Amino acid sequence: MDKIDGRLVGGLVVLAAVAEARSFGKAAERLGMTQSGVSKAIAKLESRLGVRLVHRTSRAVELTDEGRALYDRAVPHLAGIGEAAAETSRSREAVRGRLRVNVDPLFARLVLAPKLSAFLLENPEMELRIETRDRIADLVSDGFDLAVRFGEPVPSALIARRLLDARILTVAAPAYIRRHGRPDHPRDLADDRHQCIHAIDPSTGRPFEWEFRRAAEVVPVEVNGRLTVSDAGTKLGACLAGFGIAQVIDLGIGQHLESGALVNLFPDWSDERFPLYVYYVSRTYVPATVRKFIDFVRASLDTRTQVVDRELAQWRSAHPRQKEARPVAGG
Repeated sequence: MDKIDGRLVGGLVVLAAVAEARSFGKAAERLGMTQSGVSKAIAKLESRLGVRLVHRTSRAVELTDEGRALYDRAVPHLAGIGEAAAETSRSREAVRGRLRVNVDPLFARLVLAPKLSAFLLENPEMELRIETRDRIADLVSDGFDLAVRFGEPVPSALIARRLLDARILTVAAPAYIRRHGRPDHPRDLADDRHQCIHAIDPSTGRPFEWEFRRAAEVVPVEVNGRLTVSDAGTKLGACLAGFGIAQVIDLGIGQHLESGALVNLFPDWSDERFPLYVYYVSRTYVPATVRKFIDFVRASLDTRTQVVDRELAQWRSAHPRQKEARPVAGG
């Protein structure tokens, strides 16, 4: 493409406004310029082209033959530029095109997967590509439009918006409880008779530490366990099968708690939180596809089960005067 001279295009825009308004003053109002600014722009354009383009009369401003010929040839191109700019602006509001998303594997499986069909049917012009990865990676260089990840964000140039503070629950299957007994307190998990399923923290490569929170109380526990996994689905599957105790987030497990397939061992120790963030490149001019997907994620989270809230309310109702007899951490 030949080099485009912005000053030449600007001069042609002024010439078109003068031709249509037949007045320097009215053209100035239309363009948001001063009348002298319009006059200078026309003079510069005439000087550049070496021809007279405008002829002033006592009643109006008229184009010369050369000015009319230039106007007739330039106007279609100027209109095309305006239409292209308007289309680009409208595209920001149009929910269409391809969207590539980097999503936490567990979140994709438990929360998004059941709702993707309805989302895509509501947005027929969108092409969605979801990739499940353990790390956020570089959105721009890897070609992603946004990412959805658990955990606190690390410093970066990306925009990070907190979507949710998921609760950490400690659960076991009834088969496990029958074999090993139900622990009464988080510290019981340090006993050799219990098996806890360790999960790898992808940011460190080491197993997550186990700790329990109840209001201001924090109880860290060195748990025992022969199984360590890097995938949350494997951890949940082993727990459901009755192998051991697991710590899981309260997303997508409501059906297991309601059916009795899993038991929330410590309803009163579920105050630990694990944040969920959405990441994207720029705070300004966010494409409609990105905004639509973020709204979809928020709506998916808003409809999650409230089983844990009910369990905790029931526990507190059943133990109105129960006080913790054991010392808190470090005591």
